[in-house]
Amino acid sequence: MSAGAYLAIAGWGLGGFVNGYMGFGAALVAMPLVALGNDMALALPACSLLVLSLNIQMAWNYRRSIARKPVWLMLTGAVPGAAMGLALLRFVSEAGLKLGLGVLLLCCAAWGLCSSRVRHGSLAAGWGVLAGLLSTCFGTAFGINGPPPAAYMLLRGGNQSETKGALGFFFVWSTLCIVGAQLLAGMFSLRAVALAGIDLPVMLVCSLCGMRLSARLGTATFHRVMSGLLLVMGCKLIWTGAS
Repeated sequence: MSAGAYLAIAGWGLGGFVNGYMGFGAALVAMPLVALGNDMALALPACSLLVLSLNIQMAWNYRRSIARKPVWLMLTGAVPGAAMGLALLRFVSEAGLKLGLGVLLLCCAAWGLCSSRVRHGSLAAGWGVLAGLLSTCFGTAFGINGPPPAAYMLLRGGNQSETKGALGFFFVWSTLCIVGAQLLAGMFSLRAVALAGIDLPVMLVCSLCGMRLSARLGTATFHRVMSGLLLVMGCKLIWTGAS
């Protein structure tokens, strides 16, 4: 195998573990490593297939705890978001999009870290629709679909199983929208499918390890760790967008 293939395996192994532990974040963790040895034209469609597989696993493992109302709200925004993502880069630079998403994540993370009270179900419905729209918009444009729904579920509140179940179930369907949009745009190739197939076993095993480890976290600790990860991701997006 090439050096690029080994980098992809390492990246998606790490991304799978983080996703299993927190319920999101695989692409943001994996793609910087994957991109070191692979063209984005190859890495991006492979990313979509891997994220789809990862969240089928997540949704199945937490299927009995899925919070259904936020899922349907986010799915309402998912289809128009995928179409928007294909068009958005024609009018707004990738750097500008990353800066905007980074600032949004910092605000959500700060709110989550500074508030000790769980706000179960207290957000207006429109925030769920917006989270779904932003998820597929950013996912279609450059493979990052996790942070907006994660931020929404953090601010909405709920225990670890409800949050992971909702995120996994939503990401299955939203990633299908992203894959469909990428197929229509002619982004898939046999090489991209082969790269995804090589990475898949390691990623799923690492994800399962992350889920097993996270089972030891209480709800309050889970929310703090989730806020911290969003804070790191927000800073990372602002850094890459500004550089």
